[in-house]
Amino acid sequence: MDAGITRISVETESDWLRVKANVERSLDQSLEARLAALPGGKTGEASRAVRKEAERRLARIKEELWRMTKSNISVNGHNYEDFVEATEPFDEALDRSIYGLNTERIVFNINVSEQRKRRPFLLRAIEQRLERDRTAAEWLPEDDAELLAENRKPIGDLPLPPRHKEVMETFQQVVSNLSELSSSAPQQLARAQRAQSVKTEVAAIPR
Repeated sequence: MDAGITRISVETESDWLRVKANVERSLDQSLEARLAALPGGKTGEASRAVRKEAERRLARIKEELWRMTKSNISVNGHNYEDFVEATEPFDEALDRSIYGLNTERIVFNINVSEQRKRRPFLLRAIEQRLERDRTAAEWLPEDDAELLAENRKPIGDLPLPPRHKEVMETFQQVVSNLSELSSSAPQQLARAQRAQSVKTEVAAIPR
């Protein structure tokens, strides 16, 4: 383009796209009017014979027209050919993802802030509860002790459970067996270690 020719300036690309759409619509309407003027109208045989070729040529004219026009347009103070190359198409899916991540970040920060506010109170409540439990375990008021003594029944007054004698004999036998096992366990362990040592030595003998 000649440097002395001033470019046609538009504020936004949408303004220029709207002009293009109007021009193309006007050209299409002009073509339809010419076809309608043929014998038989725009649906007649003469129109059908030339329609495809006319539409193909009109498409080439539009393409060349917009190619030539691009170097004569400026959008918001920028050359249109540079504006188109520098402007990336809007990615709606990416925009939604960024918005969703930003929302999650805000919610996360709010939750962390609330946790930081509540955590000292929760820890203090737990400490107080543990302190009360510890105090209750170490000290029992006299009134409570007297009440507990009144409600406690002597062991001798409680009935023996079913098969009490058999259970006691079995328990004594288990205790006796455990005592024997504890005394013989070192010997059994020593025998097992000697057997393992012999097995290792035999396996190492060349054949």
